[in-house]
Amino acid sequence: MMLRLEKEDYGSVYELYKELDYFFPLIASVLLDEQDGVVYADHARSPTQAYVEHAFGFSQFFGNSMKPSGFLEKLKSYLLIERKFYAEKVRLYSPSPSGSFLSATENVALSERQRFHLDQDRFSEQRKVSGANISADIRTHKISRDDLAAIEDSFQVVNRFWRGPEEFLKKANSCLITYRNKFASICYSAATVDGYAEIDVATLPEYRKLGLARHAVTGFVENCHAADVIPLWDCYTNNEGSMALAATIGFIPYNLPYDFFTINK
Repeated sequence: MMLRLEKEDYGSVYELYKELDYFFPLIASVLLDEQDGVVYADHARSPTQAYVEHAFGFSQFFGNSMKPSGFLEKLKSYLLIERKFYAEKVRLYSPSPSGSFLSATENVALSERQRFHLDQDRFSEQRKVSGANISADIRTHKISRDDLAAIEDSFQVVNRFWRGPEEFLKKANSCLITYRNKFASICYSAATVDGYAEIDVATLPEYRKLGLARHAVTGFVENCHAADVIPLWDCYTNNEGSMALAATIGFIPYNLPYDFFTINK
């Protein structure tokens, strides 16, 4: 049985989810009704298996993958045959053992991602380095409501995950870097929930290779600290730039790399 739940039943699924070793704020944001998505489970009140799909496509199956309830069979049909996704594309977090029910096929792309947690001592050391001798061309811009339209026009991030500009302004902990007074790089939270923030960073093509992302992420981490929020980093293992930037900032791998499936409608 695979039931699409009403929002009033999401709480029981969140109780199941928050105990997992692999906790993704984008998934939690749906379960806590901070962001849009859909939730399926084997039971509404006492779920043992569940699947959450964020409106942007990030999704995760969790629970007892060995239980013969028919849930996994229904989920595989939904993902591989019906493909009537809430999003245009499913981006499936599949840390072991929950991801073992899928494999790469012609229509299912398999990648590998790595989860990182921040080492505070390493961050503090790199902060001293990055804060020294900053070029006068590089500035941190305090974001105001008046900047949101220009940020969206430049980076297309204000409405990507959040329900609107006001929520982005209030909850994304953003750090915007300008280069010669032009918007150049931004680091923000794709989701902030239950004391955790999912990092996303974007630098405009014409401003890459200038070290601006490092300044943006550093500022973002400081914003998180001020808000008593823990920043989390996650990226593809073949994204050498992102892997290197994470290490430079002070993030260290958390557990082994995990499988990540991409499935188009």
